[in-house]
Amino acid sequence: MNDDVVVKEAEVVTPVTEALAKINIRDMVKAGDIPLLNLMEGLDSLDWKALKPHQMALLLMQKPFSSGGGTMYLSFKQAILFATRCFELSVSPFSSEVWYDPGRGSVNLTLEGKRQVARVKGIDLGPPQFEELSREWKDVARLTENGEAAKKAGFTKDIGIKCRIRVGDPANAEYAEYIAYLSEWYVPRSPVWNQKPLHMLQTRSCEKAISMCLGTGASDMVE
Repeated sequence: MNDDVVVKEAEVVTPVTEALAKINIRDMVKAGDIPLLNLMEGLDSLDWKALKPHQMALLLMQKPFSSGGGTMYLSFKQAILFATRCFELSVSPFSSEVWYDPGRGSVNLTLEGKRQVARVKGIDLGPPQFEELSREWKDVARLTENGEAAKKAGFTKDIGIKCRIRVGDPANAEYAEYIAYLSEWYVPRSPVWNQKPLHMLQTRSCEKAISMCLGTGASDMVE
């Protein structure tokens, strides 16, 4: 036997790989997307943190965002500001952890995003504990427009949800609490608030309780 003989593994060529090799990817891309393809051809990976600022902005400009019941696309300036703030918060601008408010040019965390920020900061949060509450409308100290709308929608009482979350070492027994009442948070134009009010109150009370854990004040949520 000749010890100098080198045996190479055969390369398996399937009909699919052979067909792909013959395809010009530019023939599959719409003319309007060619500039984006030119950008993507210069990327080595899909690691968004490794992208250059202008590359990140151009990608974000392709992503539709919900806004006022419709859909919007970020301008180049908005995309740069959005990406920069997301990088500061250690959240992904392509995820559901964050959303952009074009009216105020602000970047806002969702409930998922606040949990991510807590993990990054090393804040140990326990599972949320919920308690359903209710009170008569006459017992509401100051009835806002939201409360009036809830009454007109047929809610016979002002329902609420209290969220309690453990913060830090369980041995310390430290908790953050927040109560969200329908009279304060009800959104009459939202189908979800009308169909699932308790779910929305749970979400609102939980994200507010986490805000307290993070040491932040008032925050925004998508309605």
